[in-house]
Amino acid sequence: MKRILLAAGLGLAASPALAGLEICNNAGHSLSLAIGYSSGGGWVSEGWWTIPAGGCKTAVSGDLKTRYYYYRADAGGAVLASGDYTFCTSPEPFTIHGDTQCGSRGYETQGFRRLDTGETARHFTLTLNAAADATAAPAPAAPQAGAPGAYGEPYSDNVTLQGCSSEGQRACSFHAGGTKFLVRDDGRTPRLVFSVMEALDPGTPLTVQGDLEAVYDRTADVVLRDAAVRPWTEHDGLLNRLQGHWYSVEDPNAQFTVLGAERDNSYDGADTGRDYLSVSERCFEFEGGGPYLYAREEETGEDYCYVIDHAGRQELTLMHLPRGTVLRYRKLD
Repeated sequence: MKRILLAAGLGLAASPALAGLEICNNAGHSLSLAIGYSSGGGWVSEGWWTIPAGGCKTAVSGDLKTRYYYYRADAGGAVLASGDYTFCTSPEPFTIHGDTQCGSRGYETQGFRRLDTGETARHFTLTLNAAADATAAPAPAAPQAGAPGAYGEPYSDNVTLQGCSSEGQRACSFHAGGTKFLVRDDGRTPRLVFSVMEALDPGTPLTVQGDLEAVYDRTADVVLRDAAVRPWTEHDGLLNRLQGHWYSVEDPNAQFTVLGAERDNSYDGADTGRDYLSVSERCFEFEGGGPYLYAREEETGEDYCYVIDHAGRQELTLMHLPRGTVLRYRKLD
């Protein structure tokens, strides 16, 4: 189960005089709350309720009809409370039926924490508490495992999923800014994070939060606390159109295959190297007139910039900068 990032504990209280599920905020800052529950043999998730500091919201009205509810709370873009139970969410207010195939339906998959209201409760109040202020001490306490900064520099970013492997040690990877990040299943990243990434296709856009443990020339090791599908952008869509096997119109022996954010190059059947890719509105000093495809060679770190002139289902036209060489490709699959 994910550890709380901004909250140290939960206060629980039952009140038989009322009915419903009430969430109170004693965390000292405004919270965004989402809940999940069983209804009619299926699952429903709802959100977001904004609960100001010191305030309460009734998330479920009337007598409680089930024992277990699930909740997620965020504060200022950081996760306050989450867990190993997944539901579909959306950045905008939502009521979503079903807890599977979130990404294919245009939603995010996020972790929720289970709340046990008891077998007979008609009303339940959950209070989210802030962490107690530390008293004066000779030296600051080391970060607790799972808290921001516990394993390195706190890190959050919009990234592109590359994929997961269960050969040897379970691991997943993603790309951002020409760097490949590796997440290993060594007990520090919650299993939920791996379950979310393993269920997604290479090239899926994600938002991740965690700690940078080590940064190398073109790769980095990271421990994650959370990973969720983010809304697709125009640039994500362009990268998605590049997926597949392409050959050069001018020289069919020159080919490449794009999977996720990686391009494997070959000539006459022989591998010639791998690039890390990203799509954006600028590439080094080039800005305007894009979008641009940025490529970083895995072995040497050499950088390349291209204008994406056309990206169709079967045809691709790039202009290599700064020379302005036009490169035309057709798709093999």
